[in-house]
Amino acid sequence: MERKIGEIFEYNGEWYQCVKQPKEFDDTVCNLCAMSKIKGCEIDECSGQYRTDRESVIFKKLEKVGNPYEYMDRFYQKYRLFFPINETVNLEIKQKQEDMEENKLNLKPFDLEAAKLGKPVCTRDGRKARIICFDMKGDICPMVAAVEENGVEYLYRYDEKGLNCYKESNEDLMMLPEKKEGWVNIYQKEQNRFPEGIFPSKDKAIESISEIGRKYIDTVKIEWNE
Repeated sequence: MERKIGEIFEYNGEWYQCVKQPKEFDDTVCNLCAMSKIKGCEIDECSGQYRTDRESVIFKKLEKVGNPYEYMDRFYQKYRLFFPINETVNLEIKQKQEDMEENKLNLKPFDLEAAKLGKPVCTRDGRKARIICFDMKGDICPMVAAVEENGVEYLYRYDEKGLNCYKESNEDLMMLPEKKEGWVNIYQKEQNRFPEGIFPSKDKAIESISEIGRKYIDTVKIEWNE
């Protein structure tokens, strides 16, 4: 599909803009195109040889500016455009507020020592990441991580704070909350007793019932993030 120069479009939940190919980067232009990293180069979409306007183009991912906001019962996000330079656009988020809250991963700041112990990490925007090494030699960013995007992993370098190239971006590393689970016994309310705690297995929880002898209702599994 041919995109017009300046056109803004959505792809897999992200927003992009079609911009004119910089002539000074003819030899490395694919490295500047966001689509080459996502779905591979499709020459009929970007080469002037195949486009009706005879202009070669690249596709740039729009950068978010600030946090989402609500207006007239709808939710919007401001993005910085690549063309015209320094201008912004407000795009509607096609989600309810409840959905937005569910998608918040409750991420914690990157913790180098916890990461070295194998605690799970991800990017600031929630993509899966796994740290390859913490001590890459000869580079000011010694940590290397593989970040997954649409089933493909890309390598990024980080400083000890988890920042990509010492500046905040969506590629920064964050600590992903660990999913915990356990079992609790439910009793009748009129017993006026507090639950005895969370058990590591259903069997352990049921064992405690005979010891306490309360008016037991059920044993249920619970999950939470920590």
